[in-house]
Amino acid sequence: MKYLLIAMTLLLVSVATADWPWLENFDAYSAGTGIIGQGNWEGWGGSSAPDAYISDAQALSAPHSLDVEPTSDVVQEFNITEGQWVITAWHYIPSGSTGKQFFILLTLYDGTNSKWALQLKFDSDLGQLKVTEGTVTTAIIYDQWTEVKVEIDLGTSMQTISYNGTELETIAWGTGTYIEFDALDLFSDGGSSIYWDDISLVEIEEALAPSTWAAIKTSLK
Repeated sequence: MKYLLIAMTLLLVSVATADWPWLENFDAYSAGTGIIGQGNWEGWGGSSAPDAYISDAQALSAPHSLDVEPTSDVVQEFNITEGQWVITAWHYIPSGSTGKQFFILLTLYDGTNSKWALQLKFDSDLGQLKVTEGTVTTAIIYDQWTEVKVEIDLGTSMQTISYNGTELETIAWGTGTYIEFDALDLFSDGGSSIYWDDISLVEIEEALAPSTWAAIKTSLK
């Protein structure tokens, strides 16, 4: 069992240098530094600003997370054209937060003529999470790490969105010829800080169960 855990741990460590699966826990970067230019993160449209910053104020997997501040707009490109995928991301929203923050998935990303597949709007002024392309709204969960999960089928061009383990709805992924999975965008429309951590993108058949991740982390303590 010990050797199995070591092997699985080495597999997870190698994720940072492999194309798929992709895992970002922000722990390889120095606290206080901007994420743009690190780990293939860029500013919207390739700009050098506005940035988001590595923080040790909160973390799901210690020591760091990403602090998306009121002016942040940072992008990770994927350029996936086929298959079934799961993207998961954990976030922490402090009580007393204000403004709007977005978790955005794009079918086309070029900085000027982009196409959005999904915009999850965290509106702390209303205390509400809204699936912008869908119909569902639900209450924001504050002061704890909470999971966003999106299951994407590029073959059928459908996606299923879940929040804190509860399925919200299934909606179309893209329209017309825009059915790729090009990028993830973490964007603040003047919203106060949201912390993101342990973001992963895997093909569905390769997804590791949460209990497996937990077992590995426990074994390393």
